[in-house]
Amino acid sequence: MNKIIITLLVVATVIGAIIVGIFIYMPGKGTEEKLENTIIQDISVGNLTDSEGTNNIEKTTNMIETNSSEERISPNAFITFKQTYKECGHTTSEFMEIPQEFVNLTKEELNEKYSDWTVEKFTDTDIILNRKVEGSCNEHYIVRNLNGIVTVFHILDDGTEEKYMVTDIATEYLTDTDKVEMEKGIEVNGKQNLNQLIEDFE
Repeated sequence: MNKIIITLLVVATVIGAIIVGIFIYMPGKGTEEKLENTIIQDISVGNLTDSEGTNNIEKTTNMIETNSSEERISPNAFITFKQTYKECGHTTSEFMEIPQEFVNLTKEELNEKYSDWTVEKFTDTDIILNRKVEGSCNEHYIVRNLNGIVTVFHILDDGTEEKYMVTDIATEYLTDTDKVEMEKGIEVNGKQNLNQLIEDFE
């Protein structure tokens, strides 16, 4: 009888030890899981900090924003001024090397200098400014064959033509298609387009 009692006591002691061990182990595990979940939540809401208490995610974001806003105009850049005229609807473009006073300006600084223009494009090497203006562009031309020479006429606002430029290009050396077009007159808008047409004939 005594052996049975002793055996039961030993078994009960072992079971009790196991139960106590489980209770001791489980809170520790729960604490680890809680700590892990807290870290994940901190990362997801941007609360990950360094040893100085500075938010690293915010620092990185601010650094990216600062770098992008600090793009500056290079000395080797080119700028294009585009003007669209309300009366005729044509757009003229003036393409030029960047003026010295523009070098190292940011987009915001350039916008301050040209507040009545819209910055259509801004990189360190290529800038385009655009605006709408009243009136006509006054750059309407027609290219004709005059005595066998390619000749440019300026079309005035009242529709009349006045001689603008006589080139040294003989129409006999043009293609048959160009000759036919020349007889009808080739209308061109803008000095840049006119210059390009003349270059194509040369």
